[in-house]
Amino acid sequence: MADGGGWQPPRPCEAYRAEWKLCRSAGHFLHHYYVHGERPACEQWRRDLDSCLQWEERRSAEAQ
Repeated sequence: MADGGGWQPPRPCEAYRAEWKLCRSAGHFLHHYYVHGERPACEQWRRDLDSCLQWEERRSAEAQ
């Protein structure tokens, strides 16, 4: 890393929270279902958010 600060998530945790919230919204659900014929998969956004929060709280190696 150029700044010498070590690893950190590529985005702030609030960005993952916003993406997860959008993914779960009714409008997104209807659009995704209409276009793709299946429910949107929001689990990855939730996992990313959980990892980011773990990193911020404990600098957890597993969160990387």
